[in-house]
Order: sequence, then C-alpha cells, then structure tokens
Amino acid sequence: MKTLLIMRHAKSDWSTAGADFDRPLNKRGRQAVPLVAHLLSGLEEKPRLILSSPAARARETAEGLAAALDSCDLTFDPRLYLAPPQTLGAVLGEQDDRCDPVLVMGHNPGLEEWLALLGGGVCHLPTAGLAALALEAERWSEVRAGQGRLQWFFIPRLAETLGR
Repeated sequence: MKTLLIMRHAKSDWSTAGADFDRPLNKRGRQAVPLVAHLLSGLEEKPRLILSSPAARARETAEGLAAALDSCDLTFDPRLYLAPPQTLGAVLGEQDDRCDPVLVMGHNPGLEEWLALLGGGVCHLPTAGLAALALEAERWSEVRAGQGRLQWFFIPRLAETLGR
C-alpha cells in the first residue's frame, strides 16, 4: 500500500505583471506554507519526496515545505506545470518505490481531476489544500483510477480560523 499526498500550490499574487508561470506567492500564500509544513512535520510518515511543478508559486510552496522536512527530496518536473491527470500519473509512476509517501505539488484543474479519478469522488482542492490518499498499489507504476481512499484533507484557512 502506498501513500500519496496531493497538494495545490499556495495562493499566488495576481497583481504582478508577467507570465502565469512566473507568478509568485502572495502574503496569504506565504502564511499558509508554514501551516502545511507544521502539519507535515508532525506526521508519523513524513513525505520522502516532493514532486513539484517548477512554476514560481509551486516552487515557493514546495521549497518551504521541503525546508521543514529533514529527509525529504525535492524534484521539479516541467511536465507538472498545468498537467492533466494522465501526466500526473505518468510522472508519479516513474518514481522510486522506496520513496513513500510522495507529495505531488501542482495546479488545478488537473490535481482535482486526478484526485477524483484516484479516490472515486469529487473534492475541491483550494490553494494550499492537501489531500492524503491510501493507494491499493505496491509500486508507483501500478497506481490506477479507483485505487485510492481519502485518508484526510487539510485546508490552511480552517487552521487559521481555529487558531491552529
């Protein structure tokens, strides 16, 4: 059984001029990263690998998380930028099976669609939203639609509301 964490990048700054790829995090996004990092660092099974889109907003989010996790590798893969579910699955399928759990960081709508395919249900993934799935697979290359079971779901705004 594998554990997959699916996360959408934190809130980005739409006020900056330039290409979509280069949009950085805004203040709220920068505040959300430590909340998610705190959650991840407290897990019994911390992510061993973060696979991220190289877009600025995803890169900033992933780097912030990786800095809080001691033994976590970080890989930026250009195929994850605005990737559809089949590409997300293909990139995951190439990973070393000893890396478990894996956190995949990217963008909507691909992440929400992939989460629905894997877990069998529709789930809104807001910015900095994080979903954990238990997968009925022994290898990342064996992950298929319908194999996932949602274990938990985290939204930083809820943590902010509850006072952490």
